[in-house]
Amino acid sequence: MTAVVAVAVVGAVQLLVSGGSAAAAGPAVRVVANRLVDGAGAAVSLRGVNVSGTEFACIQGGTPTSRGWSIYGGQPLDQPATFSAIAGWHANAVRVPLNEDCWLGINGVNPAYGGANYRNAIQTEINAIHGAGLYAILDLHWTSPGNWAAYGQQSMADADHSPTFWAQVATAYKNDPAVIFDLFNEPFFYYIAAGGPDQWACWHTGCTQTTVVTAGQVGPDGATTGYTSSYTWQSAGMQQLLDAVRGTGATQPIVVNGVDWSNDLSGWLSHPLTDPAQQLLAGWHSYPGQPCAVSSCWTNTIAPIARSFPVLVGETGDSSAGTQTYLPTFLPWADTNGINYLAWTWNPWGNPDNVLVQDWIGTPTTGEGQYYKGRLPTSKGSYLPFQRQTPSNSGRLAAGIRYTPALAVAAAALGGLLLWMAALAARRRQATSRRARRGGDRF
Repeated sequence: MTAVVAVAVVGAVQLLVSGGSAAAAGPAVRVVANRLVDGAGAAVSLRGVNVSGTEFACIQGGTPTSRGWSIYGGQPLDQPATFSAIAGWHANAVRVPLNEDCWLGINGVNPAYGGANYRNAIQTEINAIHGAGLYAILDLHWTSPGNWAAYGQQSMADADHSPTFWAQVATAYKNDPAVIFDLFNEPFFYYIAAGGPDQWACWHTGCTQTTVVTAGQVGPDGATTGYTSSYTWQSAGMQQLLDAVRGTGATQPIVVNGVDWSNDLSGWLSHPLTDPAQQLLAGWHSYPGQPCAVSSCWTNTIAPIARSFPVLVGETGDSSAGTQTYLPTFLPWADTNGINYLAWTWNPWGNPDNVLVQDWIGTPTTGEGQYYKGRLPTSKGSYLPFQRQTPSNSGRLAAGIRYTPALAVAAAALGGLLLWMAALAARRRQATSRRARRGGDRF
């Protein structure tokens, strides 16, 4: 009887999402315990790529009052063939880097490349990604506080604009179950004001910072800057960004990257975030030569997190040409330990560092591209047994409960039922409110 009820609830949820036939429902992804599952509760291992362009072309160049030169950077990011080629490598996810100034249409971005035009272009790209059967990961890549243009990788999201960015993005995509939100690309905490908190406290809650990455832009005063400029500003914490997403009613999975350019996750468990939807992934970037590019760090820092939360390597790479030195060791370990991963980058650039393809039809580069393409068809992740860590993230499975596929189906069904009940309650509250405003009239 329980199985029949679970199947019925899953079918009802699919009908609600698709607005019609359950068979029409597209891909979906959720967090259950320490793994990702699809709409049917089957385990999903993300294996994908980054596609760069939408973080920089919309803002670089131009003048302080008319910034940018493109949205896609002259690349075919609106073409279904681009993402069909990615799917042809047996990938299942694409990470899309975004620029908060372009999305919001602020700080001098030319309206042709920002605001509504930018948002529509991103939607077109997401449609093409989903059309190829791929998940889309929306990543807040470039930001900047105040009137400075988001011209490069900032040390952390800013309290001025980033919460608004996430509230808008989450509102736009909260009904898309094949989207994952990546709160901030690569935090690093070199510029915390004297007397401020340690980097993990700043990561969690935000803090005062004294330097902004201006990356050679023409600033608000008309002067050309260096790589950084002195400026006092308030960074947003990961909890504030998470709250901005959840405040919209969006319940999709959220990636929260660590510190030191997302390579250090040593404080991730000891600085727990509160997620009422219980849909967090630990985000990690791993390249050769970084501190956590050695097996001792993987075993002692990453594996304990992977027993409690899904881990997503949002970026990894190796040399583009010649013998690979990192991925042949790293990716087998990631597969064995249930780590999800995306390689940088599916862009046929002249600079060979960390480039997967020679062209947009997916001809692999010698080295990284050939290795990654060859690995994906046989890369089947095996999640570690679930084990609650302390401190815990409220709302997750209690210690001692063992993950099974049946549990995943039941959890997905229950989650869908609860969402449906919440939506029904909200509609009833709205109806009551409207009747009160109309003096009890029917509607």
